[in-house]
Amino acid sequence: MGQEPQGRRTGSHPTMDIQFILIDGFSMMALTSAIEPLRAANRLAGVPLFNWTLVSERVGHAASSSGIEIATHYGFADAPTADLTILVASFLPENYGNATLFSRLRRLRSTGRMIGAVSSGTLLLARAGVLGNHRVTIHWETERALETAFPHVNASREIYCWDRDVLTSAGGAAAMDLMLALITKVHGATLANDVAEQFLHGQIRPPTQMQRQDAQWRFRVNDPRLLKAIELMQAHLGNPKPLSWIAEQVDLSKRQLARLFSGGVQTQPSRFYLELRLRAARGMVLSSTEPLEVIAEICGFSSLGHFSRSYKAQFGESPSQTRRKIVTRYV
Repeated sequence: MGQEPQGRRTGSHPTMDIQFILIDGFSMMALTSAIEPLRAANRLAGVPLFNWTLVSERVGHAASSSGIEIATHYGFADAPTADLTILVASFLPENYGNATLFSRLRRLRSTGRMIGAVSSGTLLLARAGVLGNHRVTIHWETERALETAFPHVNASREIYCWDRDVLTSAGGAAAMDLMLALITKVHGATLANDVAEQFLHGQIRPPTQMQRQDAQWRFRVNDPRLLKAIELMQAHLGNPKPLSWIAEQVDLSKRQLARLFSGGVQTQPSRFYLELRLRAARGMVLSSTEPLEVIAEICGFSSLGHFSRSYKAQFGESPSQTRRKIVTRYV
């Protein structure tokens, strides 16, 4: 993992100050997944091991992607310095930027303070120019935006990364795993496991676990040939491979492949492959401001017209209709 966090002391116990910077449209689940383990650690230890403050662009409140507003303690300009500062974001405009925030992040890095991000907050760290060569992660729906704008960023698809003094999480429930890793590092595995048990979390996940669900679990299949065929499709969403090629890779004929899919996932391989690409496209329509033509190309459709027709047949509305439903504030 990374460096040992420093904190002020409360009696014989160090109190670590953590600051969460909330960007309007932030994920409520990611925020609570990050804060609740800290609260539980304090309760179980009987002393304030962690202290946290909430910061927004203007002191007073920040609105989550669900429309719920959270009271905040400070604005970007007047927030005190903490041991660890974490950006919490979700859906972001492609050109989001705040000079005061970026200046603050650069100042924190220049003084050696630990920084972090949850979900698409990693993209803001990149825009602020504070990632250097640190290994980071970001939610898979925002991954392409990060890689396109910052191709030299060392990005992974793991649920969280802790590289020296930079901590990043893919968001959602993975924020809890990152905080459990922090508790383990500072106060030991016993307390971290006790916290996880409080939330019925189960075994604490390692950072090496990938974000996307394993095909065997997601599609409830066990046949190794079917699993391999699905994984090949997932790996080639943007440049769809002929079914004859996929069948060849799993040592089957096209007819045998069709029977395998019909028995294992109750559909034909061509339909299954198309639905994989359409679900990936829908995620991009909902979570990015990429032009629909670009999304169509990324997901392997020969034209915007072909994409739109296939999309409407699958979801009952065109991709442009889906995008118009998104409240502009949270895009």
